[in-house]
Amino acid sequence: MKNRSPGCASDVGRGLPTPPTSVVAKRRGRVIPPYKARAFTVIELLTVVAVIGILAAILIPTTSSARTSAKKAKTRGQFAQWGAAIEAFRQEYGYYPTFETSGAGLNKVNGNTIGGTNLAAVHRFYETLVGARRDGTALPTTTTGTPPPPQAQNTRRIQFITFTESDMVPVSTTDPSLTAKRGLIRDAFDDTDIVVLVDRNLDGAVKIGGTGGDSITVLPAVTPPDSTTRITPTSAGTTPDFPTVAQGGVRAGVVFYCAPPKATSSADLIYSWK
Repeated sequence: MKNRSPGCASDVGRGLPTPPTSVVAKRRGRVIPPYKARAFTVIELLTVVAVIGILAAILIPTTSSARTSAKKAKTRGQFAQWGAAIEAFRQEYGYYPTFETSGAGLNKVNGNTIGGTNLAAVHRFYETLVGARRDGTALPTTTTGTPPPPQAQNTRRIQFITFTESDMVPVSTTDPSLTAKRGLIRDAFDDTDIVVLVDRNLDGAVKIGGTGGDSITVLPAVTPPDSTTRITPTSAGTTPDFPTVAQGGVRAGVVFYCAPPKATSSADLIYSWK
């Protein structure tokens, strides 16, 4: 029998072992060494890192912007639900409820109520629309006061709305940024400084100042949850945020507005009518 080379095809066909991969191959008179995996160079690695950094710089702000837009939409949805409850109150009793009429909480959703764990403390907006205290207990029987207490307005104790946890800051929260707001009504940004104005004279529009107004002398300022800047909607010029009496006011029965984080001017406010 003729001797056969270790790499011979007939040997492979006969089931003989193939030569190790370290054996060099000859092709067209050239010697080809075994393949070795090439490592990335430092420049290539730096290039990849730079590309990832650029993509992150593009995508992260976009994600943050989308999240902010979603919260603004949710806040407007809350305004719509609260407004619908107030409209239901008007249909039931024939007039819009009166909330806070004096102090720092004038025409504010949370009025002069201080955040805390005492849910038996008066909260005019909540109690008037729910017909009960925030702790679930019944409203007192006293009906005198200025403005009239919630029980004197919602005499039938009708529940016009159910405030969910997304509408209220939990009393049990341990978030340092929310502890001072416990038990208060909030928007999607956890902001509790929210203005509410109603069409007091039932003429189809909310107006400020002047003859035919709704007893609203000035527009309340609001503060973003991340700063101390106080912002007020404009009511002057040809295109104000809040049209004057002469311009017809805002054509609505109930309006809300608040300041989202990073707001610096009236153009940044969230309006229920815009």
